[in-house]
Amino acid sequence: MINSIFTSLYYYPLKLCVTITNLLYFKKVQIQGLNNIPAKGPVIYAITHQNSLLDAYLSNGFSWRSPYYLVRADIYKHKVIDKFMRGIKTLPIYRIRDGYDSVKKNDQIFDLTKEILAKGGVVAIFPEGSHSMTHQLRPLKKGIARIAFMAEADENFALNVQIVPIGINYESYFKSSGRTLVSIGKPIKVADYKQCFIEDQNRAFRSMLSELSVRMKSLIVHIDKANYDNVFQDYKNQRVYKNCLTSQLQSDQELVNCLQKGEQFEGISDKISTPAQWMKSTINHLRFVLSYIPKNIVRFMVHKMVRDKNFIGTMRYTYSMLIYPLFYTMVYFSIKTAMEY
Repeated sequence: MINSIFTSLYYYPLKLCVTITNLLYFKKVQIQGLNNIPAKGPVIYAITHQNSLLDAYLSNGFSWRSPYYLVRADIYKHKVIDKFMRGIKTLPIYRIRDGYDSVKKNDQIFDLTKEILAKGGVVAIFPEGSHSMTHQLRPLKKGIARIAFMAEADENFALNVQIVPIGINYESYFKSSGRTLVSIGKPIKVADYKQCFIEDQNRAFRSMLSELSVRMKSLIVHIDKANYDNVFQDYKNQRVYKNCLTSQLQSDQELVNCLQKGEQFEGISDKISTPAQWMKSTINHLRFVLSYIPKNIVRFMVHKMVRDKNFIGTMRYTYSMLIYPLFYTMVYFSIKTAMEY
């Protein structure tokens, strides 16, 4: 049933396009902990959700495995969109706001995810339940625990489902000029909670979600909800620059920890060597010249067509994925035609 629904001629070309765009779109993108993703067997990606569909683009593009994403159901209302979304390996998840009767449809979706995992596939979930452009991990919903435990329970905990925490850190939610780090943590083996699940399912849910929350927080810059605005402002003012994004994350986490404890932070910015500065400046100037026209086309489209700021980054990325190849293809054929005369 899964293959008949999701087999699509456009999925893998689109995945390749996303992978290439990930490398070219951002000023710098770095993947940390890629070896933490099991090469085979059932896996659940637990991904932080700060930047709408861009989180899915990033987490799908870096992985050689092809996950099925659980996304909010309200975007499946039209038949054409529904067919396309299912074709690119997504499954609708219904929320209370979609209506009580609609929520009942989640049982069928959970059955599908169990089938995917039973066949050794990958399911990607945003366990916070919604996206928010804040540097914090919000409370996790129990849906991910339910899916993981139900899949294992059906196989007497012999399936070896592993949950891989993934944190995405953006320097800019809206522009490609910011650097982006994707951090992948050590997986959690669901079977380790077997005895706890047998004794008390709800306690097993809470215990596993608590551990998952701790691991996901360790992969991002997390600012506690209490006094968030003041801490975030101080964080922006005192942040020091690091060349390596892994070091940048460690420095940022230390800074936030000091700010929340009221302690002094003593960070030192990395210095860029003169040759590196020259090379960086040259590349930036070349990039500016080559991308000036398509970049401004994308900027115009975003300005005219995107009203919700939460989707600016996503739509800028999406338009770039379409406009840049089209523009350079037109330039290529224009030059080729001109040279033939």
